[in-house]
Amino acid sequence: MGLPGITREQMIEVDRIMVEEYHIPVELMMEHAGLNLARLAVKYSKESGNKYIVVAGSGNNGGGGIVSARRLASWGLNAQIYLPRGKAKLNEISRNQLLRAEQIGIKTFERIPTDNLNENNIFIDAYLGYNFEFQNDKLTKEVFNFLSTCNNVVSLDTPSGLEINTGKVFSNIHPTATITLGFVKIGLLLTNEKTLGDLYVADIGIPIEIFKSKIGINWNPPFLLKSLENLKYAFSQEPLQKVKIQRSQDISKFYWEVN
Repeated sequence: MGLPGITREQMIEVDRIMVEEYHIPVELMMEHAGLNLARLAVKYSKESGNKYIVVAGSGNNGGGGIVSARRLASWGLNAQIYLPRGKAKLNEISRNQLLRAEQIGIKTFERIPTDNLNENNIFIDAYLGYNFEFQNDKLTKEVFNFLSTCNNVVSLDTPSGLEINTGKVFSNIHPTATITLGFVKIGLLLTNEKTLGDLYVADIGIPIEIFKSKIGINWNPPFLLKSLENLKYAFSQEPLQKVKIQRSQDISKFYWEVN
């Protein structure tokens, strides 16, 4: 029938295999993520003069958002980067991505956006990714509140504030679209559809074999290896695929497939 969602722990193992066994660095996967995010943001742009406002966290999710800004700018589009936690909090990989973005002239602000709320802007939510766990953090609440007021949001990997193993939401962000990376996480299947907007999955260079046999997915019905082959073929044609989620009364049988 379709494909299962994977847990946070399984995605952590995917990242470990990529880096330690296949010697494919996080930075390379981040580049693919940012490129596909930029393409999706353009897809949901209403007009050519739109401004693309990236709200980036300090981790790898933020790094992917920073890459998207650089790719957008390289296409001659107006991209800006906002770092609510500031440059000093960026991890090393994301800091390097910021240097590249700034070298081509992208404006960077160390705060939450305050003066860019209009319907022509595209807001890229790259604040928190699949490792999010709820903490009573004042700044994060302020970021959530800001993004919840924006009309045209594209979220990277997961809407910020969504707990990826349970689908529980700690923010009121309602993106127009969400792009998840490599494979759909279980929380995206369990949460309310309105939390995601249109859902896409992007090929960021993870070999399909990892999902077939290396992270403990139980390939019994309704989850079929044929569907995994279909995903592999779809990625060979187009690295950005729209996702259709199928839900039933038994949440253990929720599954997804590409359109």
